[in-house]
Amino acid sequence: MSSSSLVYFNKDTFLDGTGRGKLSRQVKFTLESNNETPCVPSLSIVKEKSDKKKHRHIAKVISVDIQLPLPPNLERRPQTLISCEQFPNNYISPTSLSILHWSKYHGRNVTFYLKDIGYFSTADRSDANRCREDFRYLKRLIYDIDDTRELKQMKIEFDLNIGSAYLIPAEPAASLDALLWWISKHKHSLLDKKRRFTFDFVAWRGTIRKIMSSLFNNETDWRIGVIRFRGAYFLHVFHTETELSIEFGQTPIEQRMCYWGHKFEDYLCSETPPLFPCPKKLFSLVNLATLGVHTLLYGSEIDACTQDSILIDDNNPKATKNSHNGTDSNIQHKKKRKFVEIKVIYAKNMLDLHTSTAHKYGKWWSQCFLTGIEQILLGFRDDYGVVRQIQPLLIKDIETRARTWSSSSFLSFLNDFCVFVRKTITKDYFEDGKTVYLFYFSPQEKKIKWLSTTESKYQFLPEWFTSQDFTLSEV
Repeated sequence: MSSSSLVYFNKDTFLDGTGRGKLSRQVKFTLESNNETPCVPSLSIVKEKSDKKKHRHIAKVISVDIQLPLPPNLERRPQTLISCEQFPNNYISPTSLSILHWSKYHGRNVTFYLKDIGYFSTADRSDANRCREDFRYLKRLIYDIDDTRELKQMKIEFDLNIGSAYLIPAEPAASLDALLWWISKHKHSLLDKKRRFTFDFVAWRGTIRKIMSSLFNNETDWRIGVIRFRGAYFLHVFHTETELSIEFGQTPIEQRMCYWGHKFEDYLCSETPPLFPCPKKLFSLVNLATLGVHTLLYGSEIDACTQDSILIDDNNPKATKNSHNGTDSNIQHKKKRKFVEIKVIYAKNMLDLHTSTAHKYGKWWSQCFLTGIEQILLGFRDDYGVVRQIQPLLIKDIETRARTWSSSSFLSFLNDFCVFVRKTITKDYFEDGKTVYLFYFSPQEKKIKWLSTTESKYQFLPEWFTSQDFTLSEV
């Protein structure tokens, strides 16, 4: 797209495709009452208030263009399992955890209680210096997700390709540093009298979901490093050769489809979306969950909050207001903040979704369930990468329709994994000679193996975290 091209966002506004933040060019037009085609726009240049020269960052084209529409019956590339050198098929670990058919775990009574105990924003979750305990990167929906009728009647045309030439989205860093930053900031309330952590496991939500998905994962292996420090088990993903091959071997079409998801979030959360998204700027909740006898502390990236959520900054409650309507957050009858997951899917409507059999929806369910999210806002795209309809999907409806997994099977297996880890690692990090335990899932054997190592490349807990003063507990 050339620098002077105009981008159609909705039936009321044209925006200059080069704009980021304040637009230097605006287009005004009116719609005829019985004609959906907009009138010819008239351009008006908005003069800058200051004559001071502004240094603008010129985006570089880094993405390969693709032919649209996408070919019909586009098939997913077959995934080739690359052998993991550390865990060949003939490797026998001292103990292992066999993974049974999901139905064997179904019906077990494993309790699960969830609450969120904190939050933070970060521009890079592998850099603790770029974390702030505020809502700066939390997006807010501009649509009422509870008004289903209004959403169905909306006439939209979200072109998800805009800006795709300038960004190739990448998976967030596996580093725990941002989460460790938050733990360090609140360590006084997270330690017991023996200066041990009051929780049992620490991870990103994605790591927990990866473990749960092993129930039906027959294609991709995973490798997770575990360190026991001050009584808590810290989990860190070390990508396998297969996972790296998938991530770095993406075709231009796969890269574009990944971009579409990020772009769709901007459309739902801004009247004037930027040219391209910034997926590294993340807002995360800190969740504390009780799974049976285990306590899990994990960070969960949040796509957006609902339009009417009231955000209370725990650090400065007087200064925090609802950015949607300016209402003071300390009003007596404030509504609890409510978060939403955002997804793009190739379908015309809800009837095209195979929620009863597709494992993809099992991953969606676990992602939302672990954070207490009750709804997904779906965008239905076509072969051109254009969304013309949005509709909410209730998480409980996904669970009700499922025929190839169940909530109890996910929780039961996760509980078994936690028990397996705690039986395997019985000594603390420094008592055990800085040993890291690597747990490996083999989809062929449907088994989780492990080995121990002291290699420096697997020492994922940074020194600034392990060497800090933990004797100042105020409990």
